[in-house]
Amino acid sequence: MKEDTLNFNKIGLKLNKIDMDILSLLANDCRVSYAEIAREVHLSRMAVRERVMKMTEEGIIKKFTVQLNSPKVGLNTAVFLQIAAIPSEIDYVASELCKHPQIESVYATTGKNELHVHGYVKDFEELNNFIFEEVYKIKGVTEVNFNLITKKYKSNGIFI
Repeated sequence: MKEDTLNFNKIGLKLNKIDMDILSLLANDCRVSYAEIAREVHLSRMAVRERVMKMTEEGIIKKFTVQLNSPKVGLNTAVFLQIAAIPSEIDYVASELCKHPQIESVYATTGKNELHVHGYVKDFEELNNFIFEEVYKIKGVTEVNFNLITKKYKSNGIFI
């Protein structure tokens, strides 16, 4: 495996080494062929295919996806929102937030009935409109705070 690739062996996943090597290769490039993976892990192409299919069926592999370069698609402003909600409405607020395509992830957190939301918008004006025209109109939202992401050091987006 290349030196700069993600290595699941180093983070202690509870899988055997071959499966972790397969996952590392797929996490770094989900388009990699079974034949190429087979060469790297010293198995047959069919054995690799069977292992990938088994990990998919078991839910270890959730989906094969792509990461977009947000500024290249016009989403220049990355933001974390902390959204407080009435306790009985948190699930409803979260489900409404999940409907917005610019929202990447929504998490319930400990603390003050908060949702932690990560999203991307075109600019500050669009963020302002999103907060006041969309988020505050969701039944149960009581407060919205946000932080703009000024620099991203790491974002693999591989664990869900």
